[in-house]
Amino acid sequence: MKKLLFILVLSVLVVGAIFMIYLKSNPPLVIQSYTSKQDNEAVKMIALENKGLREIKLKQLLVNDKLPESAELVISKSEPFEVETKLEGNSNMSFHKLSQRMILPRRYIDQQAIGKQPQHYAVQVHASDIKKVTIHYEYLKIPFTLTAELQAGK
Repeated sequence: MKKLLFILVLSVLVVGAIFMIYLKSNPPLVIQSYTSKQDNEAVKMIALENKGLREIKLKQLLVNDKLPESAELVISKSEPFEVETKLEGNSNMSFHKLSQRMILPRRYIDQQAIGKQPQHYAVQVHASDIKKVTIHYEYLKIPFTLTAELQAGK
């Protein structure tokens, strides 16, 4: 009986370790693109996508390893975030604190519900000379970190 219990516990630990290694090697949050606001290089829009199966909760965003002047989660119910996207006064865009809303998995977003449900997610960052962005987030209650080097002029 003890041998069977030991094998069962060991099996659960091995499967859990394999699952953690898989998750860490295939993180669910990816940066799709980024752009500067039309008239202001110090404001970047970083489009995010959740490739996982569950929601992602953003915890913290760092720019060049420091807290930015401000950072907001932007949710679009219509168009993706591009250079010519109008942010101010757009009824299909909403701005939230980073940890206020969850990022839904891409595969569960209803493409037919444009204008009714969230379609695209981004982070709007206000900081001067943005070179590196680090996003701390939680997926399945497990902490993750996404770091990206941004090229100048994009």
